[in-house]
Amino acid sequence: MLSPFSSHLGTNYSPSELEKTQIRQLLKRPIEDNQRIDSEIEELRQRLEALIHKREENDHFIEPHLALLAPIRGLPNEILCAIFSHCLPTPARFLEDSFDIQACMSATQAPMLLTFICQLWREIALDSPELWQRVPITFSPSKLQSLTDVDLAVQNTSQLATLWLSRARNRPVAISISLLYPMAGRTQSDKFLAFITRYSSQWEELRMFSTIEDPGLLDGILSLPPSSVPNLRNLDVPARALWRPFDKKCLLRGPSIRGFLYKWTNYDHFAKLPLQWSQLTDLYIGSLNTTDTNIRKIFARCPRLERCHIRISTVEIFEPLPRLRLSYLVLLDIRQPGRTPDPPTGFLASLDLPSLKDLTIYIRNLPAVGESLASTLRRLTVFSDPCSIATGMLETLALTARLESLELCYDIPYLLWPHSPHYDTAFLAALTPRQEENSSASRNTSSGSEPLLARLMERWNYPSYLCPNLQDIKLQTGAQSSIADEVIFDFIKGRRERSTTLRSFSLEYARPAGDGEREMQGVFQGVKVNIKYINYKARFN
Repeated sequence: MLSPFSSHLGTNYSPSELEKTQIRQLLKRPIEDNQRIDSEIEELRQRLEALIHKREENDHFIEPHLALLAPIRGLPNEILCAIFSHCLPTPARFLEDSFDIQACMSATQAPMLLTFICQLWREIALDSPELWQRVPITFSPSKLQSLTDVDLAVQNTSQLATLWLSRARNRPVAISISLLYPMAGRTQSDKFLAFITRYSSQWEELRMFSTIEDPGLLDGILSLPPSSVPNLRNLDVPARALWRPFDKKCLLRGPSIRGFLYKWTNYDHFAKLPLQWSQLTDLYIGSLNTTDTNIRKIFARCPRLERCHIRISTVEIFEPLPRLRLSYLVLLDIRQPGRTPDPPTGFLASLDLPSLKDLTIYIRNLPAVGESLASTLRRLTVFSDPCSIATGMLETLALTARLESLELCYDIPYLLWPHSPHYDTAFLAALTPRQEENSSASRNTSSGSEPLLARLMERWNYPSYLCPNLQDIKLQTGAQSSIADEVIFDFIKGRRERSTTLRSFSLEYARPAGDGEREMQGVFQGVKVNIKYINYKARFN
């Protein structure tokens, strides 16, 4: 709007009486316009509020009626229960996963959360004892200020666990106890012990973790007679709780115990535990500081082993031994301290494992894996030095015709060592199928690895098509490694031309991305490709 007083606006100018009259006359119409606009705004505001109120009334009418049409209302209770079971927190696997001290009985998680949604869901959840079979009991010190707080926390936790167990009814239960602060005297320990042991006949799995010394509770549980735990299959207790002598009338002799975790280093102590060794199927002794001879003795005592994690700190077996047959062993995780110079080749050669499907080797000097072990493998995971992976692995892979999953990782020092040798390009090229019409020719001539690849091919007469059933492959490389994109795509293309089994290819560089390099996630010829760069040096500094 134009104004004859524009030059005076925003200044200290004082208008005369005549000018004041002119200003008042000039403002009369805009002021009247504003009054009219304010009136219209108020009318529109009232109309808007009326419309909002009407919309809310309609929503209150529509939403409950639409709920009647929701497809989930037509699902049988059995289907809802199955859906509920998938809402439960993922439990820690007995041998594979470490103890989850964060697990707890929470109202913000299923199954308890499901009881707060609606009456029908609450009825289904309460009528489904299988939803309440995992009971994670946690005594956390985060909000405790005094012994009175401890006493109240123990009481509340026991009451909640009682509710949980009552909803499981007579089903077998998996109990985990995280004891992160001491009980308020022996009285509280005895009360909790009396409470938890009332349900001992339902225990199917018992896992305990303790950051403090509470011999009363631990000893009380381990002193239970075998007859009180008829269904207990898996047992994991703190190692220090096992140091006192036990007789044959303790919980360790439970008639159904099949899985046992021992997280201590002393072999002599472990060997004297009164377990029913011949019935064990799952065994973790990955912390033992012992010899391959002693591990073989343990295997001889456990003929029904199906899954086992072991650690060999000293190699003694160098001469051929009669082969020890473990007919049921399907998973073997074998590790060796980095300072051990000799690989446990003789130990592996002394085993007859006709059912072995899953093998994990965490050994710097990679041992030879004979045909008797390799021929049945479906999954192979190796942590070793790059030389061992690039050379010794080809011999092994030539024998693994049934292999479906392969994971090859460098040992940590080689990830960080800038001068670590790397043969990843040649190794991946060796896994790329050769053309049948020219099987003696080098593959992937664009890879730049012809000299090394030629030497590898001359040394071993492996098949032209290694691991024909391979579905998933994951490679981890060192700080100076680099695999050309052409080699990766030739590998995928060559595999897919032979068969459609390959589903995923994952490559992890132990360094930041260089110039012209980038992370990649996508699908190439039906194969999920994931290439990423991780700065391990910064992570460990």
